[in-house]
Amino acid sequence: MTSRAGVVATVACTMSLGRVTPASMGPVTWDEVVARYATVVDYSANYDKQELAISAGEMQHIRLWFRKPGDVRLEWLDENGKVDQVAVYRQGFNDGKLIARRRGMLGSLIGTVRLDPRDSRALQESRHPITEVGLGYIVGRLEQDSRLGLISLGRVVEEQVDGQPADRFEFDAPTGASPVGVPGARRVIVRVDRAMRLPEEVDVLDAGNRALERHRFRNLHVNVGLADAVFALP
Repeated sequence: MTSRAGVVATVACTMSLGRVTPASMGPVTWDEVVARYATVVDYSANYDKQELAISAGEMQHIRLWFRKPGDVRLEWLDENGKVDQVAVYRQGFNDGKLIARRRGMLGSLIGTVRLDPRDSRALQESRHPITEVGLGYIVGRLEQDSRLGLISLGRVVEEQVDGQPADRFEFDAPTGASPVGVPGARRVIVRVDRAMRLPEEVDVLDAGNRALERHRFRNLHVNVGLADAVFALP
């Protein structure tokens, strides 16, 4: 059995690894993004998200760990950077339930709950279940929608994000489909880090270019060897 200290050490280790730098820093194609994600076994990231349907788009700051095929750990941070809620999900375990724990205002534990990922209580912080969190869902859903002809790739523009080279991909849904499963969405803008060959910013827009969702992945570290203990609550 892995100790609590072992979990903390494993999690801390995932945040300290450096960026992956390919030999070439030229423009990225979407096929390269899909192929790159296929090589990802696990990753950690600082994940910031906004959803118009949740608290009128209030920013959420989350630490994210993901391991294929579908293991997830999310830690929501308060305004002081302290963890006030944790949710873990391990595919094929815990009878398909996520396990969540929240702290009270004075730091005391309110309790631990086991919920179906699509239970209304599990969706209080997001319109997406925990099984749809992360890079894989975004890349896979855009690839699927493109293959089915529901969306089309438009402009690809070279940009910079946080001073680093990036490529912006614009996916449009002229048929009225809802890209990445977001009702009312008509466009998805994905900014891909040129060194990592993976998405770092995703904007989901409606027909009037209003932001329905925004997802930001920072300090992304891939293939770091996440242990089972990361996806469990002691």
